[in-house]
Amino acid sequence: MDRLITLRTELESEIQRQGYSLSSFSKASGINRGILSATLNGNPPKPMSINQLDGMVRALGKPEGWLYELFVEECFNESGKTNWRRVRPLLLRCVDLHQADLIRRTLDLLMENPAHVSHVFDMAEELVAEGRGADAVPLYQCVIENERNYQSERLAVSQYRLFRAALGHNIEDNLKAALIFESFRNRLPAHLKLDALLKLGNIYFTVQDWDALLLTADELFVLADYLYQCHSKHPHSVRKQPYPSAERPLVFYYAQSFILKFASYELTTRYDLAHEALKGFTDLSWFEDTHPEHNKYVERLELVAYFNKLNLMLLEGNDSCLSEYLALMKTYPGEILPSLMIIVQAAAEYGFNIDDILEEYHDLLYPDDIIEQLTLGRISNQHYSDIAVGISRYISIYYHLTLYQCNRNFYDRRLEKILASLESVVEKYNRGRILDCLNLLKKLRDLKHI
Repeated sequence: MDRLITLRTELESEIQRQGYSLSSFSKASGINRGILSATLNGNPPKPMSINQLDGMVRALGKPEGWLYELFVEECFNESGKTNWRRVRPLLLRCVDLHQADLIRRTLDLLMENPAHVSHVFDMAEELVAEGRGADAVPLYQCVIENERNYQSERLAVSQYRLFRAALGHNIEDNLKAALIFESFRNRLPAHLKLDALLKLGNIYFTVQDWDALLLTADELFVLADYLYQCHSKHPHSVRKQPYPSAERPLVFYYAQSFILKFASYELTTRYDLAHEALKGFTDLSWFEDTHPEHNKYVERLELVAYFNKLNLMLLEGNDSCLSEYLALMKTYPGEILPSLMIIVQAAAEYGFNIDDILEEYHDLLYPDDIIEQLTLGRISNQHYSDIAVGISRYISIYYHLTLYQCNRNFYDRRLEKILASLESVVEKYNRGRILDCLNLLKKLRDLKHI
């Protein structure tokens, strides 16, 4: 009871110091006089709510969060069971004020009764639904630490939320987060598993783990196709059930299973297999869905397929499509970065002269801040990729630009600038590509002696 009394002693002392009577403070704080009296002077005192404490704090001119430490202890120092209806508003206020230590202390005390794990999880999901995923991180951490059923969906969802929150610009850190999470993906509900597989696929793309990318693409196809069959009008379809509420229309995930596979084959020069994968997302007009953005995505995917068709032509040594390709890039600036990556790669391989193209897109190739450039979305379509994918494309561009210049026996300030850009991006975001960069050294040494 000492702490409980201390909370009230602190309040009463400050109320008296500022010259308030019970009546005047009731008016100042907006708390009914009878309730205020029972809360401060009752025997035993009436439990105080966090809203009442906030009202008194504002009336006294104290900073938000004043006396929260004592309030936390009071919540768990009373006899009987912990009252979640009282603790929940406290946790929300601590989250609003970013009081990390108090959140941890409250959760630790709450978990003395593990039955409250479900309450914490539900609250975290509510924060995510409000677009406050970052605020929910300590709550999901609490669930992971205290969930007793390793096979539970609740644990898998919490691991997925932490995985999503951990993703950033550093490609190696993203891979570490993926390795922690990936074993939980099969216990996710379908709508989250679709997004999880897509995120994992993007990470495997950025670290060039082509085998893992293919496996993930296959897994994404199986899930998306199954969900489609559950809703198709085919007489032999599985029983009907609502489409899962994923972040995007189901057609997007279905197509992405082929796009990820296409990327793996394309970037490992298995062009015959890439042509087969391309067929999977070239025409999706047959795909039925009532999602309000379905048609927009189908049209967009048709464009993506056409770009990739041109990609294969270039990568197979046919530059007759280059003028059409450049015209499309001007019409669809969101495709510039992935398109430049292919153009530079093909030029390095087949000796196409792309100096004019490099000059035209100089500012986009060498931005002052790559992250800012990608975030603006002018050169990387954010519907189909993320920042880490954009960084990976920049690394590929600089790598193949170096080969392009070396193959032309050209060593000047331009090559120095390319190498400086490559070194900077790899050092900041993907040190795993250092070995690739070292393979360029022999070519550069030989070139310097020409």
